[in-house]
Order: sequence, then C-alpha cells, then structure tokens
Amino acid sequence: MLILKVDAEPVYYNSISSKLRRVLKRHPIHVDLFRREGTIYFISLDDGFSVTFLYSAYLKAKEKDLKAELMYAKYIDPTLLPERIKELAEKWLSRGLSCREIEELKNINITEHVLSRWL
Repeated sequence: MLILKVDAEPVYYNSISSKLRRVLKRHPIHVDLFRREGTIYFISLDDGFSVTFLYSAYLKAKEKDLKAELMYAKYIDPTLLPERIKELAEKWLSRGLSCREIEELKNINITEHVLSRWL
C-alpha cells in the first residue's frame, strides 16, 4: 500500500477529489482520499493504475508548491493501534457493537494515529 500525504489546500483538494470521482465512474481504482487537520491523505493499493493516479496527485501537489510526502506502508506492531480500537475489537469477537460504538469508530483515524507515532 502506498500513502501520499499533502498539505491541505482547498483548490488542490477539490480538483483532485473531483478527478478521483470521475475515474471511479469509469474504471475500478483502489485509491481512497480523506482530509484531516490540514493534511490530505491518499491511500492506494500497489496496482499500477492506482499508483499512477497517486503519483499524478503527488506531481500536482509539487507543481503547486505544496509539501508532499510519498510513503510505502509496511508491517506495524499492533501496539501502535489505539487502545480503544483494541478494546472494541475484543468486544466484537464475543458480542456486537452498539450504534454509539460504531459511530465512535467512524471518527477514529487509524492512518493518522499510526503515522504520528511512526514519524
């Protein structure tokens, strides 16, 4: 998996997310994109088409003089995961999760959490 981290800039974000939506309508591509606290994250599987899109987003960011970092995901130790994730995963093994817990999980960003401990 490849990750691209770019400083958030509204015009860049809008144009690249629009481009991704257009591509998704016509072709299967394995790229996700989200924005958190001044940073845009792209996550891509390592197939050629997805990586090419990710790299074009990197080039566009550089063209706009935005700080952009290209990374390759690798094994992590489970201790890097948030404690709340581990607690709810254990609960999910034996029972279901409540709607409140599911909503809570939707607001936890794992990539950002792991990257902040890695770097």
